[in-house]
Amino acid sequence: MQEQNVQRNAQATAMSMIKLHGLRAQAVAMERTAELRQQGNAAGADLWQEIQAAIAELRRTAPAMEQSRRG
Repeated sequence: MQEQNVQRNAQATAMSMIKLHGLRAQAVAMERTAELRQQGNAAGADLWQEIQAAIAELRRTAPAMEQSRRG
């Protein structure tokens, strides 16, 4: 149950990051991950790594979703 919440939160944050940062969203998330790891915050870094993955997935599937809406 908690893992599903983390995935949902990561996806929601990923969408917000894309809206806020556009093409730089994944780079910003990577920077945040590195900062947290350097600070010794493994849990926070893991969450931002999930956000990075969600951003990548949204980018990967977005063109296909746009084409299916038009078709």
